[in-house]
Amino acid sequence: MTDKKLLSKAYQLSTPDDARTLYDEWAVTYDDELVSGNEYVAPVRMADTFAKYCGDKAARIIDIGCGTGLGGEALAGLGYSQIDGLDLSPGMLEVAGGKGVYGALIEADMTKPIAVEDATYDACVSVGAFTHSHIGPSGLDQVMRITRPGAIISLLVNAEAYRDDGYQAKFDEIEASGQAAMLLNEEVDYIIATGTRGRNVVLRRGG
Repeated sequence: MTDKKLLSKAYQLSTPDDARTLYDEWAVTYDDELVSGNEYVAPVRMADTFAKYCGDKAARIIDIGCGTGLGGEALAGLGYSQIDGLDLSPGMLEVAGGKGVYGALIEADMTKPIAVEDATYDACVSVGAFTHSHIGPSGLDQVMRITRPGAIISLLVNAEAYRDDGYQAKFDEIEASGQAAMLLNEEVDYIIATGTRGRNVVLRRGG
């Protein structure tokens, strides 16, 4: 089972510096604890969903909050070949880089403007970064900015955070402004052993 102290801390972070410190500490054991110990199915769920909406295996994809690269691994296993990873934690990025599935690895804080050009990516994915005390709904503004018209955006959002932190209102705002259209929004398993649920959200970027 995962170190519940670390998992609890992950949902009670106060600042980006707190998050960086926690995930640097957790990076080496993260995969074994979450996947093997707790059936963290969200990365595979996201990749399988993404594949239903994006058939272009050469699409340029950005993995937001890539962590140790679980989402990138799942995508690469389905044949996607151009994946960049972005994360706040250099420790997590070091582990992700060792998996050989990412092109560029970008250390950045999604709660602030990031050094990625407008309309760079054909697609965006994220697992676990949009959750309690992490990026928050405002980070979706950066997602909209760096994706191209027609881009598929596939996000696995912690279901409690979705409810409590105003994600529905933000998605409504995005749709109303014409930035993107909602293609899917369903509740799914996220971490089976802890009973954690997620919202599986897919958007298509507007023109």
